[in-house]
Amino acid sequence: MKRKWLMGLAGIMLITGLVGCGSESDGDASDNKSVTLRMLAWGNGPAELEGDKEILDVFEEENPGIKVELIHVPYDNVNEKFVTMSAGGDQPDVTWVRDTALQSFASQNLLMELDELLAEAGLSEDEWLPGAWEMGRYEENVYALPRDLITHHIVYNKDMFDEAGVDYPEEGWTWDDFLEKAKDLTIEENGKITQFGTSGYYWMEALLQNGGEVFSMDGTEVLIDTPESVEAISWIRDLSNLHKVSPTATESEGLGDLFLAGRAAMGIAGPWHWRAYAEDGNFEWDIQEMPGGKEGNKSQLLGLPVAIGSQTEHPEEAWKLLEFLTHGKGQEIQADIVGAYPSVIRAADTFGTSHYAPDNIAIVAKAMEENTVVQSFFPEKSEALTNVQPVIDQINNKDLDVEDELKKLGDKLRTEYDKK
Repeated sequence: MKRKWLMGLAGIMLITGLVGCGSESDGDASDNKSVTLRMLAWGNGPAELEGDKEILDVFEEENPGIKVELIHVPYDNVNEKFVTMSAGGDQPDVTWVRDTALQSFASQNLLMELDELLAEAGLSEDEWLPGAWEMGRYEENVYALPRDLITHHIVYNKDMFDEAGVDYPEEGWTWDDFLEKAKDLTIEENGKITQFGTSGYYWMEALLQNGGEVFSMDGTEVLIDTPESVEAISWIRDLSNLHKVSPTATESEGLGDLFLAGRAAMGIAGPWHWRAYAEDGNFEWDIQEMPGGKEGNKSQLLGLPVAIGSQTEHPEEAWKLLEFLTHGKGQEIQADIVGAYPSVIRAADTFGTSHYAPDNIAIVAKAMEENTVVQSFFPEKSEALTNVQPVIDQINNKDLDVEDELKKLGDKLRTEYDKK
């Protein structure tokens, strides 16, 4: 297949011999001298990462020879930042990695292989939730471990449901159930919709629920124009254009979170939204699993992979931090502090005590155990997906023929990312 890496990665191979110089140290922690590890994370400032800093404080207390410095950048910029720092020989010791970019980084030797370290620590894959290691694996080797795993769910405004006399969504509900409730909860006044039944729907979730995908697991096949994918995207298009229960991307532009603003009765959410709903939402709310299509109530397995940079001068200390966050004590304390679902089976029950947990929090555990789908991962995927979102937006905004548009998209992806 034509190797089309992330922007800037082509030059990385020229500097892979450089020694990382980003960590400050007077020596090794084993010699009772302080080591400072730098960890790259996404966040829009220190306040957003305050919970993560609290977890790192515990790590530092238990490892007095190691200090951790957080480097924060916005989510959309973390890939570019890691590449730039690596190219300059200033690579962070530990980094959060967007899952779609991990294989690209691993293929360029920017991340440390973890298999030997895992074996030495006596850690095995069955200690983590299903699919956890797949998120950090490239060509049979493990390059990252997820600090947390989670999936999406539907959040709903109980006050709006009560006022409309609509029953709350129940476990095992379907696309038809979702659409029926969305219709009953959409309010139009003087030719203008003042309350949408749903704030929107994620196209990737619809694909999975209907047996569709963008690519096969190994990236060798483009599947975005299969009948299952066409049917799923058509269903999303019709939510806005035929049934008018959901705004188009153009209609919702600049309006922020329609659910939080009280403009939509349902939406797709994750635990990272719960605090805002609890503190800023002037309504009662709860959650339910994603509605089911032909393949059931499926949803994406999401996660936060954490990796060690291949240029680190302190692999032993970096591994201690990585193990603490993704397998050790950090797993027990993160649920309440940052609302993150633990990735190890041992700590899964702690999520139920999360401070902002909704009444139906048990549905999260059910979704994680029974209905999550591991996404395809291959080096070119991150770049390839940038071609997809604009097409989906155009289909919805202009009510275009789905089969025709996805066929053109599929042909383009096959041309640019054909594995032969």
